[in-house]
Amino acid sequence: MLNRNTLLIGQVLQIRDKIFAKRHCIPSSLRKEWTGLLEKTSSFDASNTVNQAVKGRQTTKPETYNGNAVDLAQLVASFKNFELKISRKHSTH
Repeated sequence: MLNRNTLLIGQVLQIRDKIFAKRHCIPSSLRKEWTGLLEKTSSFDASNTVNQAVKGRQTTKPETYNGNAVDLAQLVASFKNFELKISRKHSTH
């Protein structure tokens, strides 16, 4: 993966974790969108670990993301928009 993709994945994970910490503030009307965003980022989860390891050999996590930098940039934008929606909803209460 290119360094640009790695940076974008990092941004996605950072925003996702921030929203995940505030998941109790997500209104029921936005739950479906939140679930969809989580599904799109499931390939980045730490639970997708290396299945086989051989002593003495370096192992790396397999790449399970098939998108490109444009897809990742759109995903970052989607997460930022979702975060704004939550912030607006939360501030009106």
